[in-house]
Amino acid sequence: MFSSHSTRSGLRLGELFRPGDHACYFFRSANDVGEILIPYFKAGLERNELCMWFTGHPYGKDRAVSEMRAAVPDFDRRARAGHIHIHDYVEWLAQQDMMSSAERLQSWLVRKDEAIASGFAGLRTSGNTSFLDAGAWDQFLACERASNAIFAGQSITVLCGYSFDHCSAKGVVDVVHCHGLGVARRHGRWGLFEVRSHDLEAAGHSHHAPSAGRGEELRRVVEDQLAIFIGACPERIVLKGARVDLSGPQATKLAILLSELTTNAAKYGALASPQGRLAVQWHIIANGSRRLHIKWTETGAVNLAVPETIGSGTQLMAGLVENSVRFFSPTGMVCEFELGLDNSDGDPPLPAGGRGAR
Repeated sequence: MFSSHSTRSGLRLGELFRPGDHACYFFRSANDVGEILIPYFKAGLERNELCMWFTGHPYGKDRAVSEMRAAVPDFDRRARAGHIHIHDYVEWLAQQDMMSSAERLQSWLVRKDEAIASGFAGLRTSGNTSFLDAGAWDQFLACERASNAIFAGQSITVLCGYSFDHCSAKGVVDVVHCHGLGVARRHGRWGLFEVRSHDLEAAGHSHHAPSAGRGEELRRVVEDQLAIFIGACPERIVLKGARVDLSGPQATKLAILLSELTTNAAKYGALASPQGRLAVQWHIIANGSRRLHIKWTETGAVNLAVPETIGSGTQLMAGLVENSVRFFSPTGMVCEFELGLDNSDGDPPLPAGGRGAR
């Protein structure tokens, strides 16, 4: 997943977003949508941003208007003044279907410029992708990727909603990688996480690597990489182990490896199957030196293909940790490895390698 806990933690949900953000969230119910988007748009109104909300199943226009009216005392006045527009996605599609991807992105820049010219601080928008069919998926994600570069530095804030129940685990990974930020529920609260694609050769000293230069608690590193899946299906994931404090280099190594394991589990393993389960367990071994032992166990996978050759994922593991072993079966996989906890400041550079291959 290549994600990490956001440096904006501790803020209220509505305050998390900044101009230029292109974020995603996954919902399982209409309540999830409301919990995220009501404070999101309330904050936009408070910041004098022009707000455009395109609703879709299971959270329609009427409910959006009703709940915004309850949350914002002068909502009706703001709506009449054109400060916020709430449309059903059918209305939006009628316009978008006539445009190319480039024209759609350019239209948002035009709307932003018009908003600023009218006295607004910028543009804030959100759409629900429940209307997408399988045939339009790849083209839509290509447009999402382009959005990151086009919206960066602009007075535009975009939050895209995806139904977890209608998105495959592989689709979840693809969506997360198309956005710079994501929203996930952790410990009963919605919070922001940052999506970072690592240059594996430079990750050991890059400020874009998770936890680089600062320590992290082990459970938090694990939760960061599994944030979307823990939030959407917590009953399928078990984390077990005592508190372990990691140095910056140790946390970076572990985050990269867990990101690889998570991506593979979502594409090929337990997270790709509705009945799949994942358990991550850890403990400290003290035998002359302190070592962290981690066991990653996937069960309930369907027709898991056992690799016949050593893939890039295995090569990556060999370069990052020690005493690594993996056992495959048609319904699961067990991976065990150790990470040294002593003399971390002298760690060698991280190896180059691909991702998404066991």
